[in-house]
This record gives sequence, structure tokens and C-alpha cells, in this order.
Amino acid sequence: MGAFNLDLSSWNTPTTWLTFAAWFVVTYCYLAVGITGGYHRLLTHKSYKVPSWLRYFIVSGGYLALMGAPVSWVAVHRLHHQKSDLPGDPHSPRDGFEHALYKWMFDMEERQPIEEIKKQVPDLLEDKWLCMLGVDHSAKQAQLCLWVNIAVRVLILIAFGPVAFTANLIASILVFWSPQFVNTFCHLENWGYRTYEVRDGSRNVPWVGIMALGEGWHNNHHAFPKSARHGIKWYEIDGTWMMISFLEKIGLATEVVRPTVVSPEVIAKAKEVQAAMVAANAVVQTTSDSAKLVSTVPLVETPELELVKS
Repeated sequence: MGAFNLDLSSWNTPTTWLTFAAWFVVTYCYLAVGITGGYHRLLTHKSYKVPSWLRYFIVSGGYLALMGAPVSWVAVHRLHHQKSDLPGDPHSPRDGFEHALYKWMFDMEERQPIEEIKKQVPDLLEDKWLCMLGVDHSAKQAQLCLWVNIAVRVLILIAFGPVAFTANLIASILVFWSPQFVNTFCHLENWGYRTYEVRDGSRNVPWVGIMALGEGWHNNHHAFPKSARHGIKWYEIDGTWMMISFLEKIGLATEVVRPTVVSPEVIAKAKEVQAAMVAANAVVQTTSDSAKLVSTVPLVETPELELVKS
């Protein structure tokens, strides 16, 4: 039997590398924005609005990044904000690095049954198209997502060849892990930095911020949960915000939420109120720039700093 010879010389051409790069970049942006701009900022936090056709197109990228049913994803993330780094947080690294990275995915059906999901996402349950993809954490909806993803990759291989397939697959793997890195590294004490003193341990981690198209500026996000912009300082590159800002400029994105700048006097007054509310066991969040103090938090919302709609 002759030696096995894998000839990759045909791949080492300018045309091949250009094709690979194009497929990688387009795949990465489409899938990543599907998570960050779709599942997260659009569906979970309602940071902006777009027409229905664009809403479903953006969200489809998240589904093809193997994120599972949008309804169940949003239910998990809203729970994360309500109990961030406290008992009940679905993926806090305080329960272990591996738990935050991936193990949390395997017992969510028990930890967040359908009754709890319905309380978290009554708004999304009105959307029949999203509900078709699943409304719980069951293996059935996860398997549906997996098979749809496999089918799409097989079609890419058949229609566009191995170069496009390989680029798509590598980009898909990287995008899949980016939100898991946010869950993990952006809540670890010795990583990144904190700009705002919020209740939880969220942190801004630059390399995650770039990889996850702005989601890694996680301390900023927990300070301003509804803001469509996560990268606040000039060097905090936020690819998702660039997309939303562009859509706003051409009239496709409306009611875009931005963080408020509050005067030092208002902050000082807020700190006085905060002290009184802490004594009364109120729910409070504060930042160095602004604060909104709330005594109760609706189940489907999150404690948050004051925001304004542009």
C-alpha cells in the first residue's frame, strides 16, 4: 500500500486565499452580529428597533451560530442580569470556570423550566416565528438547531466547495465560543478592568471586546444594560455598535438607546439616596458617572442605570 499523500498545493493560491478570507469575514460578521446585535441587544434588552424583515435576518445569524432557540437564550440572559454573580446566576464563574464556559448549558432545563421562561420572556412568546424554533431548554430544540446548522454547512460545501466550507466552519467555531468567553473571562476578578462600580463582578476585557464585536466591554454593559453601545471610551472598539449606528443613520434602526451623562451633583444626591435604600434592602446599582436607584425590579427587566433614547 502506497503512502497516503494529502496534496494541499491547490489551496496555496491568491484566489483561494481571497475566497477563504471573504467567506471567513462575511461568516464571522453575520453570525457574531446575530448574537450581539440580534439575540442580545435587540431581543434581550430592546436597545433598538428595526423592521421585522431585518429583525429576523439579524437573529438568523445567532441561530446559525448554534446559539439555540432565541426565546430560551433571552430567558437565560435576562436571568443572568437579575442575579449576576449571585446564587441563581446561570453561568457565573463563581460556580467554577468550566461551569461558566460550557457546563451551564447542560442543566438549564432543570434550572429554568418552561414556567420560569414564560415569566422571563412574555414579549417573545407573542412572536410565532421565534417560537417555532423552541421555547424551552429541551434537547429537542437543541437538536433542531444542530441539524439546521449541519444542513446549512453541507449546502455550503456542495454549492461553494471546500474552501468556503472550511472558512465558514472556522469562523463559526470562533463565534460560538465568543459569548462563552464573555460569560467567563468578563466575570473573573484578575482579567481586564472596571470602569463602573456595579454590584456584580463584571469587567471589560479588551481581547474579548474585539473578538465578540463589543460584548467584552462587559462592565460597561452591566452598568448600562439597555444601551445599544457597549464600547464607551474611544479605544473600546464596538463592532456591533458600528452596525447599529449605521442602520440608524440610514433610517433602519430607531429608538436607539444610549447611556446618559449625569452631573456630579446628581451622582452625589443619588449616593445619599442609595445609602438609605441599602438600609431598606432595596435593589441598587451605582456607577462613577451616573446612577439610577430602583426599589423593585420587574422579573422581565434588569436593575439598570439611567438611559435615554436617542
